[in-house]
Amino acid sequence: MLSSKSAVAVRKTVMGTFDPETRWRDPLLSMLPRIPDPERDRIVLCMDELLFPLCGPNDILYSRCGIDEVLLDYFARLGVSFHHHSVVDLTSPEAEEALRSQDFASCIFKLAPQDGIPSFNADKPYVLAPYAVTEEAQEYAGKVVFANPLPDLAVVKRVNSKLYHHRLLEDTGLHAYGTPAMSAEEVEQYGTELLLKGAFLIKDLFGVSGKGNLLIESPSLLKRIVSYLRKQEEAGSQTLFLLEPLLPKAADFSSQWLLESDGSRELISVQRMINRQQNYGGSVTAEAAFVNSLEQKGYFRMLEVALRELHLDGYFGYVCFDSMVLEGGELVPIVEVNARMSMGLINAHLDRLLAGWSLKGWLTYLSVALPDGFRFDRLLQALEDEQLLFTPLRSSGIMPLSSGTLTVNGGPGGRSSAKPKGRLYVSVIGQTEETREVALERLKQVLHDLSVTVFH
Repeated sequence: MLSSKSAVAVRKTVMGTFDPETRWRDPLLSMLPRIPDPERDRIVLCMDELLFPLCGPNDILYSRCGIDEVLLDYFARLGVSFHHHSVVDLTSPEAEEALRSQDFASCIFKLAPQDGIPSFNADKPYVLAPYAVTEEAQEYAGKVVFANPLPDLAVVKRVNSKLYHHRLLEDTGLHAYGTPAMSAEEVEQYGTELLLKGAFLIKDLFGVSGKGNLLIESPSLLKRIVSYLRKQEEAGSQTLFLLEPLLPKAADFSSQWLLESDGSRELISVQRMINRQQNYGGSVTAEAAFVNSLEQKGYFRMLEVALRELHLDGYFGYVCFDSMVLEGGELVPIVEVNARMSMGLINAHLDRLLAGWSLKGWLTYLSVALPDGFRFDRLLQALEDEQLLFTPLRSSGIMPLSSGTLTVNGGPGGRSSAKPKGRLYVSVIGQTEETREVALERLKQVLHDLSVTVFH
């Protein structure tokens, strides 16, 4: 992993497939019900574009889909530059064939050419900065000479499991709310007990952002889920979930850290999280008063202990701790451990750019459906026409962050519906929360005028 201590001296190769949890998950484990959504899956595959804020002028970003040239030009006007290589150009005649191929869904490390990395130079070494360590990332690192080691894959899988964070809470003397359930029978038994006090969550060991987490509010739903799990057990699957009461949260937040291989650690940022039901809805850098309140509650001291345990267990690299404050003021320091990069980390790097203009942004997205013939350049032009496109001369505005997540389902190869779905990731920039809310509403109006349907 990249060491912040040598960030100036090294050059980075940044890439990674989002949703690595599906690659860490044991295929023999039983699964919660999920409706297949190919359009959503393609969008997630294009989210690697969002890693550009971690790149400097000499760094390389490999992404699955090509970033639209007008967006790269816009980044350049903001002083953001990096070397970009992609696997699929969504505007090319070959895009249809590429999107329909099975290779499109392969891990980016299997798609990136090995000869695209400059040869090792001791004076100016390249390091590999993956979004997450997966089997494919380790294989790639073994074929190309990089200046940095990666943590062992078995360790990465272990520390990213929700069962690990549950045991981490117990081992460090913190309150563990969850209960591991190792069979459909235990899901039924523990779930019935939890329902006596209220709704609860069944959490897949590698569930993320609403995917693999299921809210149970009634005995009838619990009964259906138990039956679904029993059928999988009869077919040879093993059941292992974490059951947690639905806590009365007042605030969701996360902290981003870099844990070095020698055990030293750096706090990168604290991010307030905006959630949509059980799904991630955005990040904004926490205000100083909130961070000070966490300090007074001993939050950082507790996480220092957890990071020591992670290091002793063999992990090093980026770590994101999801945390919350309950309505009564109680602090829950570890809701989940994400031993990888995170959306909060991306927003922290975006805010480092914006700090030059004494601004900060709200990293969020809109789920949309596109009209026929939609082009990304029209969106940027419409934002500019409304003086809503962020520039250093404006104290508020919208900074678009990715093009592929918006348009991947709209091309000839991706189209699967009359109005293909996409996600527009943006940084909503302003000096106050009210200013940012106004800018977001103006963005929705611009999209409406372009015949783009906004779901949320």
